[in-house]
Amino acid sequence: MADKKGMPIEVRLLGQRISLRTHGEPEIVNEVVALVSQLLENAEKRSSAPVSHHVALLALLDLAEEYVRAKKRASVQQQKMDEKSSELRKLIDAEI
Repeated sequence: MADKKGMPIEVRLLGQRISLRTHGEPEIVNEVVALVSQLLENAEKRSSAPVSHHVALLALLDLAEEYVRAKKRASVQQQKMDEKSSELRKLIDAEI
């Protein structure tokens, strides 16, 4: 039976070691940690007051903005796919 608590890992963010447990695949966990680390590093460079929680909030805002933009792009793509599907359906119906 699999461990319900997850695999223990230790990450270093903003100069602090943080112990976590994860059920994620190691390569995905590593990619997520690298992304968060990069976001925090970028936020720290831009922060006027490099206090840990300010930097974390700035990185969170960056991530949220990226998420909203990606969500909008996905919505536009879905709308285009729906339109193309509708056009194809009409063409097929016209041939039947």
